[in-house]
Amino acid sequence: IVFSQWVKCLDILKHQLKRFGPLEYHGKIPSNKRDGVLQQFKEDPSKHVILMSYGAGSVGLNLQFCEYVFLFDRWWNPAVEDQATDRAFRIGQKKNVFVHKFVCQGTIEERIDMLREPGGGEEPVTGGGGVGAFTTRVGDGVLGWVQRSAFRKGRPPWSAS
Repeated sequence: IVFSQWVKCLDILKHQLKRFGPLEYHGKIPSNKRDGVLQQFKEDPSKHVILMSYGAGSVGLNLQFCEYVFLFDRWWNPAVEDQATDRAFRIGQKKNVFVHKFVCQGTIEERIDMLREPGGGEEPVTGGGGVGAFTTRVGDGVLGWVQRSAFRKGRPPWSAS
């Protein structure tokens, strides 16, 4: 599962992750079609990634068939990130869940992350029950493709059109 707070950012990721057969689950997907998206993700072996907004998940959404959670952009209310992570780590989860948090180097985002995470976010943090959390410092590699894809028009993908 790749979480973002920005649907436009998920659109960019969808193109970058095309070879993994990404599916989308966010506010622009009609609620009557969301169960079908989850079913397809669960059953279709060609679908390896689901792109999800933090806010689109309904109460009680269970994704315990997922093992990897990527928080592409950080939500600065830790409870929202915990809720996103907990969607994969539910009763019935039989495997370890690995959480990867992406943070852009040299930004205020990195400074806030260092304050929030034990040990500055550089060491893996293992919570109870098999959840591993890792913070990935994003350098020019990932930022390069984001800039090439998203900033062509001179504004970030999450800005108003």
